[in-house]
Amino acid sequence: MANNKKDNPTPEQQAPMALPQEYKIVPADYGYQYDEDEIDLLELAKTIWNKRMFILKIVGIGAFLGVIIALLSPKEYKSTSTLMPEYSTESQGGASSLLSQYGGLLGISGGSYNSNSNAIRVDLYPNIVQSTNFQMQLMQQPFYFSDIDTTATLFEYFTELNSAGVLGFVAEYTIGLPGKILGGILPKKELMTSVPGATEESLVLNLSKEEFEVINTLRGKISASLDEESGIVSVTVTLPDNVAAAAVTEYTIRELTEYLTEYRTEKVLRDLTFVEEQLATAEVRFEAAQLALAEFRDSNQGNLSARAQTDEQRLNSEYQIAFNLYNGLTQQYEEAKLKVQETTPVFKTLEPVQVPINDETSGAMILIVFIMLSGIGSIGWIFIVPLIEQFSTSLEE
Repeated sequence: MANNKKDNPTPEQQAPMALPQEYKIVPADYGYQYDEDEIDLLELAKTIWNKRMFILKIVGIGAFLGVIIALLSPKEYKSTSTLMPEYSTESQGGASSLLSQYGGLLGISGGSYNSNSNAIRVDLYPNIVQSTNFQMQLMQQPFYFSDIDTTATLFEYFTELNSAGVLGFVAEYTIGLPGKILGGILPKKELMTSVPGATEESLVLNLSKEEFEVINTLRGKISASLDEESGIVSVTVTLPDNVAAAAVTEYTIRELTEYLTEYRTEKVLRDLTFVEEQLATAEVRFEAAQLALAEFRDSNQGNLSARAQTDEQRLNSEYQIAFNLYNGLTQQYEEAKLKVQETTPVFKTLEPVQVPINDETSGAMILIVFIMLSGIGSIGWIFIVPLIEQFSTSLEE
């Protein structure tokens, strides 16, 4: 029995005990197997280091091109001026207050006078500067350009006098070459630039293609912005000529303030003109009635007849009517003048226009951009070329 037990091992002796699957032992030399889709950063760094001479060459070429582009880029001068507009308040202004205090001495009532005016919101100032009518007025205004020593309108400058420079010429005959070729091959369709039957009083603007292009150019070079916290309006002009940039800025400020003043005072000035015309007519009528009454009294002294008394009463009534009308229109005329004074806005220039000295074209920024683009492009080329070769090989197989 003892021998049988020794010769016949138990099931536990026949098979070793299996470890739970979650506790399997991994050999020390097994190592970590990288997934094929994972990127080995160390391998990437080695590849870039091995190709460092190629990258340096491309970066050097990019730096050289950046210097050339920076030197050949047209100069741009920026002129800026800040304007603080008048904000309406609920209280009466100086003219209305004066009218309320001393109007009674002159027989003028200030109770109906209202100082609140329909002013244009300050946040609409940039829209006014960008409007087509405003840009057309700027486009037709002559300015002195010191770089070419001549006086010309902005339209003439951008269509005839201003050259695109070397870069513009290169871009026109490289990037823009396909468009020029297609434009010469394909038939051109003439677009109508005017509305049939439109008159000078029409609201439709008839712009030529050149005018449309110049207006779009000016919109990118002449702008106004509002600081919402302080309420200050800034007008900025960027042009290739520093003297012209300052002159256009000053003209834009002046035209903007005149436009806003005209808008604010248009109705009160129209009312003032109407009252002034009526006052002139009433004055003639009053003087005529006064003279007729005086002549009648001089020629009928001592005449106590009923007819004479009736005529005198009639002339005196006409005189009183003319006097009351003249006196009332005189009061309205004084009120209208005070209202014009009160309605006229006041603008304060915080930062006057200055002729810019420094060129806004940043050569250093152009150089940095070219260096970065050439560096990124060369590194991308290093990794893209093997992929292209691998893809070509797979296609051949």
